[in-house]
Amino acid sequence: MRALWLAVPIAVAVSIVFPAFVGGAYSPTRRRVVRKMVEYARLGPGDVLVDLGAGDGRILLEAGRRYPVRVVGIEIDPLRWAYCRLRLWLSPVRRRAAVRLANFFDVDLSFATVVTFYLSQAAADRLRAKFEAELPDGARVVSYRRPVRGWQPTYHDEEDDVYVYVVRRGRAEGGGPS
Repeated sequence: MRALWLAVPIAVAVSIVFPAFVGGAYSPTRRRVVRKMVEYARLGPGDVLVDLGAGDGRILLEAGRRYPVRVVGIEIDPLRWAYCRLRLWLSPVRRRAAVRLANFFDVDLSFATVVTFYLSQAAADRLRAKFEAELPDGARVVSYRRPVRGWQPTYHDEEDDVYVYVVRRGRAEGGGPS
């Protein structure tokens, strides 16, 4: 029993501190912004949305409820991963949803057609090379508050600071939503 009393505070401390060093401290995305991010992703049949730093799964749930797509979350924090997994399991999208307990820098993203994230700017900067190496042509990247520096967004929602990119042959091209 004494070990449990020691393990719980350690697990909580690790879940708060460790993720901040990988992708940024946990900060949930507002519901209105989640809806916009999912809308701007232009999801359709056959799409696979991957949310980096899935947190409580709100982007996965919104996308899965609104569109018949597969959703995959990647979360490094074991407590948030468990909570996200529970929320997905209890939802109607559970058959099209998964969440992986992993560091997203170590996960191959070549299967993703859409990637969403709300991370630190340092993480966004590191992800650029990963996106260019792994994402397929035509994949969309939707980020909240953090641009992928060096890429031209196809759309930037200035009101809520949401950036949308379309990957073309290892880089992102500008344009605009329709």
